[in-house]
Amino acid sequence: MIDLYLLEELVAFAKYGTLAKTAESLAVTQPTVTRGVQKLEDELGVKIFDRQPNRITLIKVGEFAAKEAEKIIFINQSYRQKVKKYALSEDMITIAANAPGPLIILNFLKLKGIKLKKQHDLITDNFINLLLNNQYTCLLLNQLLKHEKIT
Repeated sequence: MIDLYLLEELVAFAKYGTLAKTAESLAVTQPTVTRGVQKLEDELGVKIFDRQPNRITLIKVGEFAAKEAEKIIFINQSYRQKVKKYALSEDMITIAANAPGPLIILNFLKLKGIKLKKQHDLITDNFINLLLNNQYTCLLLNQLLKHEKIT
């Protein structure tokens, strides 16, 4: 399994083009980046850099690897956000509505022992996605939602 920091170094190198600028952008030393790119090549089992005296550049395989690394980094960040949203949904009930009436009534209810977060702005669309992405635990709507994962 390739460590994420190696992919981040590759993406930074593709962006900045030099070991020095890559190291600076990541707040590490240049030898750290040099060891990282060598380790990445070893783990991939392919050459991704062209090494010349005092110069290192990405070859075509390296450019491809950098683009794929960007995708993996994005997926990792998305994964973290989804897990955090889900954890929050387990700790707290988040409620929104598409009409003001239900929210007004909720303000007067005394719900003991329940952590409740109300969205005061009205939700107008994307109801299913909001629930499936754990942005809300409950939506109070004046219309029926039909989806196999939502009750």
